[in-house]
Amino acid sequence: MITMSGDKVYNADLYLRLSREVLETNITNGEVVNISEDYERERQSGSITTQKAFLKSFCEENGINIHNIYADDGFSGANFERPGWKKLIEDVENEKINMVIVKDLSRLGRVSSKVTYYTDEYFPAKRIRFIAVADAIDTGIQDTSGDEMAQFKAFFNEWFLRDCSKKVRAGKKTRAKEGKVMTTYATYGYKKDPLDKNHYLIDEDIAPIVKEIFQLAREGMTPNAISKIMTDKKYKVPSDVVGNTHTRSATEIKRGWNRNAIKRILVNPVYLGNVVSGKLRKISYKSKKIIGMPKEDWIIVKNQHEPLVDKETFDLVQQLIKSRTRTRKQRHEWLLSGFLYCKECGKKISIFNPKGDDVFFTKCNTYSANTALHLCTPHTNKVSSITDAILNNIRGTCEIFLKNQVEKYSKLAKNEYKKYENSKDTIQKEISAYERKILIIDKKIDNLYEDKIDGKIRPDDFERIYNNTISEKESIKNKIEELQESLKSNETSVDFDKIVSDFVSLKNITRPILVQLVDKITVDKDKNIKIYYKFNVLDEIAGTKEEDVIKINNSKKFLKVS
Repeated sequence: MITMSGDKVYNADLYLRLSREVLETNITNGEVVNISEDYERERQSGSITTQKAFLKSFCEENGINIHNIYADDGFSGANFERPGWKKLIEDVENEKINMVIVKDLSRLGRVSSKVTYYTDEYFPAKRIRFIAVADAIDTGIQDTSGDEMAQFKAFFNEWFLRDCSKKVRAGKKTRAKEGKVMTTYATYGYKKDPLDKNHYLIDEDIAPIVKEIFQLAREGMTPNAISKIMTDKKYKVPSDVVGNTHTRSATEIKRGWNRNAIKRILVNPVYLGNVVSGKLRKISYKSKKIIGMPKEDWIIVKNQHEPLVDKETFDLVQQLIKSRTRTRKQRHEWLLSGFLYCKECGKKISIFNPKGDDVFFTKCNTYSANTALHLCTPHTNKVSSITDAILNNIRGTCEIFLKNQVEKYSKLAKNEYKKYENSKDTIQKEISAYERKILIIDKKIDNLYEDKIDGKIRPDDFERIYNNTISEKESIKNKIEELQESLKSNETSVDFDKIVSDFVSLKNITRPILVQLVDKITVDKDKNIKIYYKFNVLDEIAGTKEEDVIKINNSKKFLKVS
């Protein structure tokens, strides 16, 4: 039991978290059950309301002032990009609190390396006392056994998360092999069966559109030509029908039909009556990143719903698409490729050469995707001219820095150095946390052997836990190597003065040095260009310069760079 002593006044942030993952899987007879009784009990006893009442009671009993209460309801313990948690960290950075309290350690998170980083490194460095009430963990008490307990609990919290993830993935794979629809949204042309969400019914309003698309393709029309017909007929695009319009950003312009949307429909085997699963997969239970899986790894179960196209038509369309597919023999490299964005629609600006010669022009991808809709403007400019204008402007900014850095910009430059040093420090602390975790794992393995010898653990349980532990250890070693490489990479980029001076002195600018300086560049319809630097000091300089109006060579137009 944790009790407070002494006269020190504590101002605390209370932190609450609750996941909402659907942790279900199929058992042998097909009945769906929760994968963990412990998890279900946690759901019932660990609600946000319950956590709040528990922590407020603890603070009242111990005379702790509550500064704020932050809650993240519906966020996984593997994800530390939570809005409530970020606000709490802001309070720590702004020195508004000197204590953080959670119900138990798993509320802080379930990735042990992150948890131990906060409990062992970050909070102590910020003079923050951390308390996990139900686990009797209190960093304000100098007790090494408590530290070890926190590390063990962090490890087993992560093991629980990993175990749940494995079971969820196995459950989904089982359901996929049974032909269950695993997608959140129905495929265009179908709708979810109201009596069985894992089954498709034909959408009578949209199905004729899909059939028309396949028929036009069978007659030899290209996806680009078909998209124009769909646009002229004002047919609803897939994103407006299946319900995933939330994926658009607030400033994104709706593009309408294009060749890619048509092609995605034409190659989709779902229209043959098949259920397709396993096309995408998260790389890890710790990450939200999604990767595409090779076609041979897809799970395809045939004849699960009524088809919209016959196999003869589908196969013929695939042959027609394949006959038009060609490998680009030459890719035109451009120094500013990937840097330029349209100010109006937010999409990237690419290049093209209309005459097939060496003269290239820029174009907005939204405009070029469907010119007839006039969703954006062309943003056409001669590549050589816009490149020269941008490089000259960057060079001018760098020259101002080199000329005045001692006087006006020395403080800003020091802040940049400090930012890089802090980044290095954070990486080093994370490496240290991983190294401590390996020591804990080694100790756990030793204890496992002793438990096996003493008969406290069954051989099959020993083998399962041992294999999981060894796998975890190898994964941690790989992460340490990645962090060490990242550390080396950071060390090569710390010399800010050298990067800037190299840019100014080089006659021919290379892409690597440009990548070190520039984050992105926006261009608006009036040809105004805004350069966003990776260093605040350069953004500060660019903001103080008077707007430059640079005349584009071989053109009567002017390019404004601000």
